[in-house]
Amino acid sequence: MKMWRKFAGAALACGLLLTTACTNEPPPAAVPVQDDDPPEKGQTITVINPPVAENQGIPAAQTPAEDGKNRYQIQTRLTDFQLLSATTGLAWGCTRNELRLYMTQDNGKTWTNISPAASLQFTETPEYGKDIFFLDPNHGFIVRNAKGSEDTIMLRTTDGGATWKVNSFPENNAVSAMYFTDPAHGWMLSETGGSIVEERYSLYATENGGQSFENPLGLDKGFGLSLSSDATSTRSDEFISEDNLSLTFTSVRHGFIGDIQQGYPKLYMTEDGGLTWEENGQFFDGDKYTTCDSFTMGTISFFSENKQEGWVPIGCSRGDSTKYNGYFTEDAGHSWSLVPFKLSWQEGINEFLAPTFLSSEEGWTILDSTVYYTTDQGSHWEPLPESRKLQKILQDYPEIVKLQFFSSRVGWLLVAKEDQQRSLLLQTKDGGQSWQVL
Repeated sequence: MKMWRKFAGAALACGLLLTTACTNEPPPAAVPVQDDDPPEKGQTITVINPPVAENQGIPAAQTPAEDGKNRYQIQTRLTDFQLLSATTGLAWGCTRNELRLYMTQDNGKTWTNISPAASLQFTETPEYGKDIFFLDPNHGFIVRNAKGSEDTIMLRTTDGGATWKVNSFPENNAVSAMYFTDPAHGWMLSETGGSIVEERYSLYATENGGQSFENPLGLDKGFGLSLSSDATSTRSDEFISEDNLSLTFTSVRHGFIGDIQQGYPKLYMTEDGGLTWEENGQFFDGDKYTTCDSFTMGTISFFSENKQEGWVPIGCSRGDSTKYNGYFTEDAGHSWSLVPFKLSWQEGINEFLAPTFLSSEEGWTILDSTVYYTTDQGSHWEPLPESRKLQKILQDYPEIVKLQFFSSRVGWLLVAKEDQQRSLLLQTKDGGQSWQVL
């Protein structure tokens, strides 16, 4: 699908990319510092199984208990994570089609195995915001999409994964994005068919924590989005997407869908819980980009302390390189401002790594082995001192899977080497200056 967009988007432009939107100017270089910590050779975590019989999760590997209290160490490959607080987070992967889901509440010193029953097979590893979503350490949701003879099901927990309840999803459709604003209210975009160049989606909502799903308009076929790009509203039975789908709600009434359509980023808003949707026509101005072969749209994020402020990264791809800029809002998503990032074009395995922001001003990104930090909404990026440890890890694990910060000091970084199917999860407690393997 990404390759199709690159070829199809080539007809979008032929001139020079607008300088204010995508500058070639690289950020300043970092100053190396000494770091004598020994190199890591793989991820080993200390796991504690929850004492509830209903949870049938099985760890990837097990050694004899160290203290006789159901504690053991495993080596595991992680494919995604999500921070829930400065000390609490989730990490997961799949082994032999079994989802291995772990939670730490002590900065990674110990992890609780909160995996669903091993009998529930996952042919694909869940992605956060698509197949897995946690509101807090207690309330979580997982979707296992249909494959072969398996049905699409939703798993939900209210006790931090000690127990999971299971129910089916309407029409056995695959879920492609989900978001919950509280333990009761959630929304799911499900695939309803399509072609090689586009997918079609329907929207479902729940008001009882995923026990049942409704389409707000009551259509048998699924929720028909009422999309409007001008004063005349038009309705279709389904939402058409070209990938890069993002679903976010800031309340039970206000929500957003972001997507790439006809080659360009689009943003749709609802103010009635998903009954009707309207395109935000001033969100993206294609005239500011004249030589982008294609665009990539990241997750629409609103900052937890202030739902008025949020942002979304937009990547401009040209050939085999991509550059990100940011669109920021200060009025709950009604208007958006482009902030050009003075960052280099990215190539190779980390071409599509977008920056991460903690607030409307404070953000981080990684270029090569250097962590860059901004306090002015990405207008300027300062290199943090490089550590030999991070450089060595990125040499051995060159793919940056995910970077996320929960506070100005605490962040996680997941890196991987696909050729050996191995990964490492790292943590910083000093704002990205030094990193330790969890």
